[in-house]
Amino acid sequence: METPIELELVGKKDDLYAINYPGLKVPIHVNFELLQKFKKSSDYVIRESESFKKIKNDQWFLSENTEAVRV
Repeated sequence: METPIELELVGKKDDLYAINYPGLKVPIHVNFELLQKFKKSSDYVIRESESFKKIKNDQWFLSENTEAVRV
């Protein structure tokens, strides 16, 4: 896999963040500390999905939501 690996931030609830990782059909869930490690690493690039920019803190993307799953 080429670096940097592009990750997509697709959801947030409390201290957990949902991130689409290439090759996985469901998002991974990470805490704030791990999200910061991804952001600081030169091996990863994290971009916010358009839907993430519009959601409120109490909304959450489930794996059956097509916007949360990269096909």
